[in-house]
Amino acid sequence: MNLEVNNISVSFGDHAVLSDVTHTFKEGKITMIIGPNGCGKTTLIRTLVSMYAKDGDLSYIPQDIYGDTGLNVRDIVSLGRYDSSKFFQGESEEDKKYIDDALSLMELQDKKDQMFDTLSGGEKQRCMAARAVCQDASWFIMDEPASNLDPVHSKHILNTARELVRKEGKSFIIVMHDVNLAAAYGDEFVLMKQGRVMNTADELTSSLLSEVFDTSFECVRTPSGKNVFYSD
Repeated sequence: MNLEVNNISVSFGDHAVLSDVTHTFKEGKITMIIGPNGCGKTTLIRTLVSMYAKDGDLSYIPQDIYGDTGLNVRDIVSLGRYDSSKFFQGESEEDKKYIDDALSLMELQDKKDQMFDTLSGGEKQRCMAARAVCQDASWFIMDEPASNLDPVHSKHILNTARELVRKEGKSFIIVMHDVNLAAAYGDEFVLMKQGRVMNTADELTSSLLSEVFDTSFECVRTPSGKNVFYSD
């Protein structure tokens, strides 16, 4: 199932955050949303979450993850296996396997008994990613998943997304600040500016980035064949 927004506009007071946004997010892909700060990226994905989360087949990982939960890491991850219909039924053997696999996938087995509130920002993001994987949803929406992570764990989360798409047909919508990570892992790119979708593409180019960010971008090709963008 694709996710669609049609002629969506959002304002906060007199300030228009989204203006007549229409786009179809295609299943089985990693779609990267790119644009300058304040262009409406987070508002767009929160709108998507509000529209589709009730179907129960979507998992959202926000950028800002706060503490003071009173739960340990395993407790947080296990919440991905619960909804209102089974909250008091306890964990099945299948649930336990999903939880253990998700902890292992995000390299959190050694921290499963640690209180969530004591984790670093990056560890909290990995924990929330594990909870999302544990939920086994078809769609994952992530807001700047690499913002608090070191390069190794940033690539680990994005490699995990790539494997979930390739092996299980999952779908991802990711707001990404790092254009080079976006270029390396994205299948489709939604470029936003001033609350509008300015362009969509299957591949990032210097001209697209220059148009959206109002500054000159250049591109060099590495020996491995990857494009690396930089701004003058």
